[in-house]
Amino acid sequence: MKIANTLSLTLGAVLLLISIQWIFMPAVAAETLGMIYLEGEGRNTQIRDFTAFFLATSTMCFLSFATKKYEFIFSCGLVYMLAAVFNIFASVSHEAPLALSSLVSEIVFTLMAWISAYKYKNL
Repeated sequence: MKIANTLSLTLGAVLLLISIQWIFMPAVAAETLGMIYLEGEGRNTQIRDFTAFFLATSTMCFLSFATKKYEFIFSCGLVYMLAAVFNIFASVSHEAPLALSSLVSEIVFTLMAWISAYKYKNL
């Protein structure tokens, strides 16, 4: 259970810090991800979607830790696995550059979440 708790809390904290950056320093958060800080409604969409993405997945990690239910953190891992898939899809199908550092993070986050889910499920 120590592994599951450690992974849940660590991943939740990392994702929470990223979401806080999107709330209070969105220009820096965008730059960190190699993105242009958009203007107008695009900026609103950029800030709200990335904040929701990171805050929701962080919440899933903390819910899993608090309840010891694997479904929450498994869902978090699913989100990052799909992000990795569509990172590759965008590169292959739409001539977007492969965001390699993001892809590595997405794979690591998926593995952390799914290892934790496996451990919680087998308590």
